[in-house]
Amino acid sequence: MAVDLEQLSRERIYRTQAPCTQVLADMQQLREVDDIKEKKEAVTYFVGCGSMVIGAFAGFFGLFTLGASGLSSFLLPGALLLLVVGIVAFVMRAQHAKLDLENRRYELVSRIVKMLQADTAPQAQVTLEMDLRDGMHPAKFFGEGKTPSGWQAKSYIDRWLSLQSRLVDGTHLRLEMIERTDKRTRTRRGSSGRTKTKTRTVSDALVRVRLQVKTEKYQHLGRLGAHARNAVRLPKGTRLKSFSVEPDRVDLTVLISDPWDVKASSAMQVNAVEVVAMSLLSLYQILNLSRAIDKKAAHA
Repeated sequence: MAVDLEQLSRERIYRTQAPCTQVLADMQQLREVDDIKEKKEAVTYFVGCGSMVIGAFAGFFGLFTLGASGLSSFLLPGALLLLVVGIVAFVMRAQHAKLDLENRRYELVSRIVKMLQADTAPQAQVTLEMDLRDGMHPAKFFGEGKTPSGWQAKSYIDRWLSLQSRLVDGTHLRLEMIERTDKRTRTRRGSSGRTKTKTRTVSDALVRVRLQVKTEKYQHLGRLGAHARNAVRLPKGTRLKSFSVEPDRVDLTVLISDPWDVKASSAMQVNAVEVVAMSLLSLYQILNLSRAIDKKAAHA
């Protein structure tokens, strides 16, 4: 079933429960629509700016020559028409912007689902919610206060990704991604007596991955202790925020302090695909460790 673009442009939240193949098809549709909208947005912006500038110049020149010649009778209506074209172009640009999506979000989802295909049955359902609204949307406002260094901060919590599925061995996977943003301002009076206001935005991201298992398959999982934590491997630019192992589940949360993308274009960026992949591999390694202990205990 294709993405309901009208509903998506209105809500900017994608929700589905479908096999991996359908989710990937939906992400491809979003990619194509987003590409078209970005191009149309650029064209209408260019037309709008050009019409406004030329219209303003023609109007000014028409008024300057008013009564001096018949040229003003041509320039003034033309200027008015160009200004109307410019306004229409900016209105159209605003409409296209409603479906101008943040590329890295649907690209990350696409790559995660491709990874899952190898570990899920062909018709296994993926329950997915992807919030494509701005990270500082009013609905994501968390609170405000003052930092120890004196900045006034407005905090936003963006729980933009929730994904669940069942793997071929019966393990239940849950993956979430959260972005946290602080919009900070600080006003100070300088030595000259002038008041200056500075603004800056501080953000990070959290990736949480949980595998819930059948206890009869992993009988020693809850007793791994430090051995489980030592199996966790993460990419540079991240750190382990929290980690827990219980008899029926293993759960970790990774903190991404640097900007992230689906492919790191600089040393200051973190590849979020790599973060998810290494988190999953770490958890699989812990499950394999538990199975190895189970087998050794069975033959003892």
